[in-house]
Amino acid sequence: MTDSRWTSYEIADALSKVIPSLGRLMAHYIRESGGEETTMMQVSVLFHIQKQPMTASELAKKRRVSLQAASVLVQGLVERGWVTRLRDPNDRRQFLLQITADGLEHTETVRRQITNYMAKSLDDLTAEEMAAAQVFLPGIQRVVNQQMMFEEAEEPYST
Repeated sequence: MTDSRWTSYEIADALSKVIPSLGRLMAHYIRESGGEETTMMQVSVLFHIQKQPMTASELAKKRRVSLQAASVLVQGLVERGWVTRLRDPNDRRQFLLQITADGLEHTETVRRQITNYMAKSLDDLTAEEMAAAQVFLPGIQRVVNQQMMFEEAEEPYST
């Protein structure tokens, strides 16, 4: 009998194949489900801003897009009433992006809809696969969070 346990490389390879597909499924669901034309990028930005108000420049760095691209995206969210710009109390030249009550409600609605959509697909998992997910996914979340904290600490701050 051979040892069929995966190595970290094999897990990483499998994740690198499934995560883009999962993202495309969620983006497709968002496009197809709403009368509004919310994009996955907008939802992602709302999730970021919900965690912590930030400047457009900080958002651009987090999303790894140009400041101009981030500004255009933010403007659309402001026009929909989901985000507001407030003067940064620590730097009056800057504006902090903050999610509004409508933006928070929209974000939670989209999160619930995506979760319900994905849950229907995951209903086909076996009990054994569900049990494995219960152990695996919190571990993945832990190592991803650790890596993100490390990378954020390593990023040089620009003035």
